[in-house]
Amino acid sequence: MLSPQLDIYQAIAECLGEEDAVMDIGFGTGFGTLQLTKTADMVVGVENDKEAVDFANKCLPGIMWYWGDVSRGFDYVGGEYDAIVMIEVLEHVADWRSAIRNVYKMLAPGGTFYISARNANADLRKNELHEREWTAAQLHSSMREYFEDVKLYDYRLEKRQELDTRQTPLLAVCRKGE
Repeated sequence: MLSPQLDIYQAIAECLGEEDAVMDIGFGTGFGTLQLTKTADMVVGVENDKEAVDFANKCLPGIMWYWGDVSRGFDYVGGEYDAIVMIEVLEHVADWRSAIRNVYKMLAPGGTFYISARNANADLRKNELHEREWTAAQLHSSMREYFEDVKLYDYRLEKRQELDTRQTPLLAVCRKGE
């Protein structure tokens, strides 16, 4: 039901360290976020759907769940994060540049931003709920506006992807400089 999103969360969890502080933005049901708790020390979830936040607070203990809009920022969550995760979220955000700027501010020096998005080059019809869809080259270029180190992978973080890939979803791993 959740795959490949669940596979993405599991692959990211394997990259995290025991002392990592992690933020998951746009957690939806929160079940993917639970995968991150297997390895990270602290996990925070932020979602712009208040009902999803209420559900997560009632049903999924051990994670701090917050309501917020990534394009407006959420300093109230506080701190810097070793990793920030956005799975299938940015295509729904009207002001994506503000969203990525806010992610960058919350990310600790040397931290990693994991972002997935549907590939506009995939043989799928356009999703009318999306503000935009990126090709691999467009996602890479957009993330390079903020991050020096951006690499594209398959959804299991096993195989690097070229800028002309048709694979979907796209998964970009972006590292913030020290």
